Amino acid sequence: MWRIVHQKLLPFIFLSIGCLAILQCENSSGGDREEGTKESTNSTLITFRSDTLFQSSPQCASDSNRCATVSLVFPYAESGPTQLCVDFNRLQLKYLKAMMQDVESVEPTSSLNLEGLMGAFLQDYAELLADDPPFSMPWTMEIKGEILFQNDKLITIQLEQYTFTGGAHPNSFTSIWMLDKKTGESLDFQELSAKTDTLLPLAEVAFRKAIELPITQTLADAGYFQDEIFSLPQNYGLVEEGLLLYYNTYEVAPYVLGPTAVIIPIADLQLVFETDNWY
Repeated sequence: MWRIVHQKLLPFIFLSIGCLAILQCENSSGGDREEGTKESTNSTLITFRSDTLFQSSPQCASDSNRCATVSLVFPYAESGPTQLCVDFNRLQLKYLKAMMQDVESVEPTSSLNLEGLMGAFLQDYAELLADDPPFSMPWTMEIKGEILFQNDKLITIQLEQYTFTGGAHPNSFTSIWMLDKKTGESLDFQELSAKTDTLLPLAEVAFRKAIELPITQTLADAGYFQDEIFSLPQNYGLVEEGLLLYYNTYEVAPYVLGPTAVIIPIADLQLVFETDNWY
């Protein structure tokens, strides 16, 4: 579940955020965002294509053990209300760059675009090889994106990152974010009008169910939340089944326990949200 199949190679460099957001968008609504939200439900729906950016080091053709690759596969807003396409592509670029900057330890203020960040990863590997290490090990970075949910009010997006640069094991991270179609900005619990004091106990029950933990055992005993204080994750989003809560590796447990995905059913969300405007 939650995987994207490569459809089309994107053969050009992103020159700017504006180019990324506007080039392929089609205006299907004939109006601005405010007018679009007053039209029928279908007027705010966006269609996406799957695009790919790929780079590899020169050595890959001759020696797979001295090879570094970077692959980005992501949903690109192709048609729908023009402003919503612009908003989605702008925010997705922001999240893609943030994930890559974390790997490269690049300052958030860096002017590097996606192609530049990919090149920086390959350059780091080239510098490693220049030091003539005693053994060879390939590097890889992969980011795969998927639309998890869309209705006339919001879009929920997931970006999965997998990176290996040596060491005991690869690293992975999942980012989940939501686009508010009315404002064109990302949504958090505050904008969702969520009652966190009600959400927390529901989330803990769902978490225990996800990891199959009996009520007689504490989360800390099972290796989770060592401070024994249950908390909400950094990544979450509304999906068709309810509210998805995603705890990344290391966020609340050691590496060996991996990530944990939790779903709070829609029926329970009636107690959490002050309004039902999101479904």
